[in-house]
Amino acid sequence: MYPIYTIEGIEKQEKKIEGSHVIALLLVKPSDNNAEEYLRKFNYYHHRSEKYCSIYLLGYSKGFLGKYTDVMSVQGYDNQKWEYSDCCFIETCDELKKRIKKWDYSGEPEMIILQNSSASNPRHFLDFSNYVWIEIEYGISKGYIDSFPRFMERFVRACKSEVTAENAILKEEFFRIKPKRIIENSLEMVPKLPGEVKVILNDGLFFKSCKG
Repeated sequence: MYPIYTIEGIEKQEKKIEGSHVIALLLVKPSDNNAEEYLRKFNYYHHRSEKYCSIYLLGYSKGFLGKYTDVMSVQGYDNQKWEYSDCCFIETCDELKKRIKKWDYSGEPEMIILQNSSASNPRHFLDFSNYVWIEIEYGISKGYIDSFPRFMERFVRACKSEVTAENAILKEEFFRIKPKRIIENSLEMVPKLPGEVKVILNDGLFFKSCKG
């Protein structure tokens, strides 16, 4: 869980992390409905995600050094004081839009899943070639996600399973994590899922991918 708010900053952080793994960009503003449910879990998810998943928070920083005038304080991991800015969040979404042509921010909490594929492709620290994204609150309202904490716990386990499985067959020419499979595995763990996972992934208001 990293409060790094620029794509360039995320790439620099990913260069420090060895091996292919999952990257999740979490878009949640303190003003969002149920925002407290997200913010108070930052410390836990930072330590829970381990080496299998890097989670980045757009619009947040350990300190903007006066760059923005609309800054508010939030609690980060390890009792650190972080800052959040709507202006920064908007700028980062605009920056992200340049990388993800088919993506438009919904205005509600979202998660974008991609990967660091540098283990097999040395310069691909931030690989947008096979990304997916979900709208979290919509998924909760439809019963696809029973709660954000439960979904995140399953998501981290699914990341670990995917990375471990891919590392086991690393003799392949190209090591590619499948973000869609991670979401499928996360949903399959939901006890009372309203419908088949493949049908749910056809709901364009919940799940989207680079393939449209």
